[in-house]
Amino acid sequence: MMESTQTPLTPMNFLKIFFRRKDLFLVPLYAGLILGVCMGIILPKKYLSSTILLIEEGKSDNPLFDKLAVSSTIMQRMAGIRESMLGWNSLVTLVRRLNMDQDIKTPQELEAAILGIRKDIIIKLKGQNIIELSYIGDTPEKTQAVVRNVAEIFIERNVDVQNKETSDAITFIEEQLKLYQGKIKSAEIAKLQDALDALLVDSTDEHPRVKQLREQIAAKKEELKKENLEYTKSSHLATQSTNRIIDEIKTALDKIEGGGSVKASQTKAEGTEKDLYKVMLIDRLDGVMARDVDVNTQIYNTLLQRLETAKITQRLQSSKEGTRYTVLDPPRIPLSPIKPNKILVALMGLFAGGLIGFGLVVAAEFLDKSFIDVEEAKNFLGMPLLGAISKINTQHSIQMERERLGWFYSLVVIAGGITVILTTAIMNFIR
Repeated sequence: MMESTQTPLTPMNFLKIFFRRKDLFLVPLYAGLILGVCMGIILPKKYLSSTILLIEEGKSDNPLFDKLAVSSTIMQRMAGIRESMLGWNSLVTLVRRLNMDQDIKTPQELEAAILGIRKDIIIKLKGQNIIELSYIGDTPEKTQAVVRNVAEIFIERNVDVQNKETSDAITFIEEQLKLYQGKIKSAEIAKLQDALDALLVDSTDEHPRVKQLREQIAAKKEELKKENLEYTKSSHLATQSTNRIIDEIKTALDKIEGGGSVKASQTKAEGTEKDLYKVMLIDRLDGVMARDVDVNTQIYNTLLQRLETAKITQRLQSSKEGTRYTVLDPPRIPLSPIKPNKILVALMGLFAGGLIGFGLVVAAEFLDKSFIDVEEAKNFLGMPLLGAISKINTQHSIQMERERLGWFYSLVVIAGGITVILTTAIMNFIR
């Protein structure tokens, strides 16, 4: 007995297998197409709306406006734009503006809604000062409203940040001005007090100059009280060099004015020299104290200039010279959804149906042990064949087979069409 041989799989054999079992391939292929079409109808529609913002820093040819900015620039804040737009407070404001919290009952539902909105917002930075803001929503009107309001909230918050930074700077400078104004007046009082102390060394309280100095000191203190300024007891420079000079001068004066420093045996000439030296020390002390006053006055004038700069910046920000937010492309109501892509979903269903049909053909051919033709039987059995008897088909049997296939394919197509129509009707009713 001769051994059997495996039938070679040629392209012609594959075609024979396909045409013999084409029903197992075409029906799943069509069913996959119908399923893909129905999925394209069932999947929720998603709409996309976007806007483009141009952010420009204020420019002016006026040299007085050069480097006036006290608040941070948009370039410095660009890194936090996404966090600013998608921040919790911004999204809560958005939800309340659009009345999206009407059906929200618990904090958990509010958090879920805000996280869902945040997930569907897309922010892209195009260049250094161009922002593209997009949102994917369920309805065209809602999608456009979300984009418009997010952009408005972002602009409002940035303007508020700029104004707050400038206002805080103005408030701080005004506080420092008040502090140094008090220091200046305190230095003036201290200078008068030092002059009074020096005069009281050899004068009585009834001396006209003593009375005048005390009246001036009282008037200065009254000014401090009326202007609600703080009196600084030591108004000298906060530098070691100046304080050291002042201490040395006062020590020298103490030695001259001390009782033990002048002996009864001293001559009149020596007393005159000490009086002259005392006058020189007092003049030097006055000069150092004047330096103290001058430094405080200089700082005060610098702060005053800075205050005027900040106020000009504040007015600049509210004018056309300030930071400008221009909507280059306003958000529009989308006319068609971007998701689902019905053609792509239908093709995916068609592809899946084709894979299933191919698998059914392979499985059916693997389980079928019959021969396709005489050559396959001859190769498989390994012995010569005397002959083959073909299937006898009459005109009637051929007609019956065609009608059967026609009815079968017609029913399949009709069933697919009815499925699509019913799916469309149900989804329209639900929506």
